[in-house]
Amino acid sequence: MREATIATSLLIDFLGFLGRRGLDAETVCRAAQIDPDSVSEPNSRVPASAMERLWAAGERLTGDADLSLHSAEFYNPGALGIVGYVILSCRSAEQALERLAGYAPLLNEGLVVSVKRQAGTTTCLFGAAESVDSFLRRSPRQTIETLAAGIVLTLARLTTQPPIPLAVTFRHAVPPSIAEHTRLLGSVVRFDQAENAVVYPTSALSAGMLSADPSLLEVFEGDARRRLEQLQSHGAVSERVQAIVVARLKGEVPSLAAVASELAMSERSVQRSLSEEATSYREIVDAVRKEMALSHLLQPGRSAADVAFLLGFSEPSAFTRAFRRWTGSSPSQFKCV
Repeated sequence: MREATIATSLLIDFLGFLGRRGLDAETVCRAAQIDPDSVSEPNSRVPASAMERLWAAGERLTGDADLSLHSAEFYNPGALGIVGYVILSCRSAEQALERLAGYAPLLNEGLVVSVKRQAGTTTCLFGAAESVDSFLRRSPRQTIETLAAGIVLTLARLTTQPPIPLAVTFRHAVPPSIAEHTRLLGSVVRFDQAENAVVYPTSALSAGMLSADPSLLEVFEGDARRRLEQLQSHGAVSERVQAIVVARLKGEVPSLAAVASELAMSERSVQRSLSEEATSYREIVDAVRKEMALSHLLQPGRSAADVAFLLGFSEPSAFTRAFRRWTGSSPSQFKCV
């Protein structure tokens, strides 16, 4: 099972929060065994386990057992990237919760958010996805508490009439102190429950968002849907890279930078992800060229020179050498078989 990816913007925002606590990003990244360059591009994605290590390092360095709650208290909705812009543009608190549920994978592929309505209440539920390897199964507290607090505090801050939750429940065990939970979330917090959830009176969620903008919502949602479709239509990073190379290999090999940009990842993140999948960009390009060469040469009237040009080789002789390496024969010998 492949590992879930997470929006780099979340790590950048968390590092910024720790910076305001007196910890520089390089120190925290070193403690979390994260390359600082891998979290320099907010529109990229990184393996979700990087966030798990970052939480652990942050708690260790600050000595703050409630770091998740405190980060949610001061987080910037813009850290959610396109999802944050969608939420800020929604007409109502209810619509904001629905959009959060729909686009949650863009924040963290390992996270599932859903909205359930019954008997005058609306419940926002969240937990670990089953389709990918997610650290939420190992250490859920930080992310789950941040999400719950983020929902409660954001809706309280950004709506015309702050909705008050009826219940905030967590599946994990009660921590040694719940003073900060009570301060930020109210006395309705419960632990060791069946679900991670925030429950509101449905009527309270009709409150308008102060930043509502239907025209911007349409624009942002179009981008969010496109990104979500791209994320869900491909599996591992290597498969997504391969699909792009196949589509773009027309006379020249697409650069790693171009592929990374299309994936909304940094070059370093792509290289690291491919390394974790025991491959590299060069190997993927080579494999794609081989398969396309075999396919093109089987077409009547297609010469080796034509194929060399289509596959981005500098000259036919370079293609011939590569083809011998792939098959043990020359292109002309292959066509005669």
